[in-house]
Amino acid sequence: MTSISMQDFNSLRAEKDLAILDIRDTQDFNLRHLATAQSIPATSIPGSLNTLDMTKTYYIISYSGRRSEIIANYLTSKGFTAVHVIGGMRALGQLAA
Repeated sequence: MTSISMQDFNSLRAEKDLAILDIRDTQDFNLRHLATAQSIPATSIPGSLNTLDMTKTYYIISYSGRRSEIIANYLTSKGFTAVHVIGGMRALGQLAA
């Protein structure tokens, strides 16, 4: 598993179409999310592996970054390429401030 700062992630997504997995619960996702993010709550990830593409690099985002680190490690252990977005949506809000 690799990690990326929110600032670097934000720059990268401005240049490329990224596969972003937002693992927050559905209610939080519906309140605010990145336009291209796919919502799969963290608790649903194990049962959703068959919906993910092994050829993609997934950028994992949560609220603060802690759960995204855990899920990125889990996906990596299952053979996926996953990048933990440090600081999560909270860090994105701080960039905008």
